[in-house]
Amino acid sequence: MIRVSGFRGLAVGMVAACAALVAAPAASAAPALAKLDVGLTALWTTVLKTPSALNSFGTGGAAFACWNLGGGTVAPFGPNGVPSCTVKPGTKIFVAASSFECSTFEGNGATVAELRACAEHSDVPTAPSVTVDGHPVPVKEVETRPMNIVLPADNIFGLEAGTTGLSVGHGWVAHLDPLTPGTHTIAGSAPSFTTKIIVASGS
Repeated sequence: MIRVSGFRGLAVGMVAACAALVAAPAASAAPALAKLDVGLTALWTTVLKTPSALNSFGTGGAAFACWNLGGGTVAPFGPNGVPSCTVKPGTKIFVAASSFECSTFEGNGATVAELRACAEHSDVPTAPSVTVDGHPVPVKEVETRPMNIVLPADNIFGLEAGTTGLSVGHGWVAHLDPLTPGTHTIAGSAPSFTTKIIVASGS
């Protein structure tokens, strides 16, 4: 199983955020999420399908810890924390204060129900705290859809290329609107973490 908790853990911690600030530049939260979350599904699918050399979970390291989820969204995500990510103006940020993935690759279960129970029971039971520039950001409890994965060569599990399997993830996340240009500090619990989102000026 791969754990994501406060940018830390054996697997990974991921977080990214922005908040609505009255006087300071920041972004407002997007509408409430459905229980099944496409952002968390996209993130875990991308991680599991990316070769180790290009993967923050693998030999690629921190250089590949700012994940492009498409649609103008970036998620900082790495096993030893993500000190910073530099993004273009207008980039949305995906926040996951805590997340846990279970898969057949790791022997966590054989069915969707077993994998979902594994992910749910392994994750924290209540929402971790997340702040952006000192302002609290609410997070929602969500799950991925069942993810059918075909592993690439040089995958993070060290299995044969083309190996197929099933994965389910659980997490406490938020989709947030773009931050204004400048440097923003994201901090939170589960356990404690800090990362910088640097929004470049200009286009």
